Amino acid sequence: MRDTFMERFSSTWSVEARQKFRREPTVVRHNYHEHHLFSDMALAALIERHPRELIDFCTMGDDATDHDSWRAGDPGALTGMELIEAVRKGKLWLNLRHAMDLDEQYRPIFDAMLADMKRANPGFRPLLAEAGILISSPAAQVFLHSDVSETMLWHMRGVKRFRTYPPRLPYLNRDDVEGVLHKDKTEDIDFDPAWDKDAFMLDLHPGMAINWPLHGPHRIENQSGINVSVPFEISTPQSRRQNAVLYANGLLRRRFGWTPKSTSTEGLVAMAKQALTAAVKLKIKFFGAPQADLPKSAKTFDIDLAAPQGFTDRQAA
Repeated sequence: MRDTFMERFSSTWSVEARQKFRREPTVVRHNYHEHHLFSDMALAALIERHPRELIDFCTMGDDATDHDSWRAGDPGALTGMELIEAVRKGKLWLNLRHAMDLDEQYRPIFDAMLADMKRANPGFRPLLAEAGILISSPAAQVFLHSDVSETMLWHMRGVKRFRTYPPRLPYLNRDDVEGVLHKDKTEDIDFDPAWDKDAFMLDLHPGMAINWPLHGPHRIENQSGINVSVPFEISTPQSRRQNAVLYANGLLRRRFGWTPKSTSTEGLVAMAKQALTAAVKLKIKFFGAPQADLPKSAKTFDIDLAAPQGFTDRQAA
């Protein structure tokens, strides 16, 4: 049950938003951005106490098609407030993974947001959910990619331009989703700027949240201010069935040379694919994965408060 303080915070869902939730891009309003835990001081304290191995420090280039410009960096011994200032003046992107669901101060907000989504749609029954906190510079961007989880982005500070594209060709190749599920490729998708004419576009301001269909390709360009957002990643019975079918399709292609054409989650064939995935996952659980995870990116820069972009490149070996 929410305490008295948390009862001040909630979200507002229109009839249209309730109907479109998880089916089409859906926008809702909220006032969680007014919570003091999204202030500079609170976020700086969170950065200092959050497990460092659960924080990603990244930068990127200006070209929306240049995925290779996405790089990892090292925060060094900078304090939380110094890192906030480096983000404010530079071109940086910080991802505090699991901050909302692991940190005891933020967990009540996480629980309240999840409860809002459940109330909005009776068919929404999350099996697992996690949420981090993204803190990014006014000029930062996130390249086109597709998540294998259902996603909702709650925006707290700054302005970011969000675009999502239909989860079908040419914007999304299901083979790419299979690759992510099999952990032999990243979530990145090659981007053609001509696709923007077909995108759902929205400028997210504080107090807005957006949800979009499973696997929907999306990208983000910050517009102004230090940006703070809470991305929810959610596993539901529907997403688990869909991913199980796609995983099985990838397995049949990789091991048996057969290319299944259907991604349907209904019918006997779909049930057989889901059973195959369950069996393979059980085997992996007990005997290990047949393939190695993708290697982590090497750190190529150091966050530097004095540098114009908030970081200094390391010399190549």
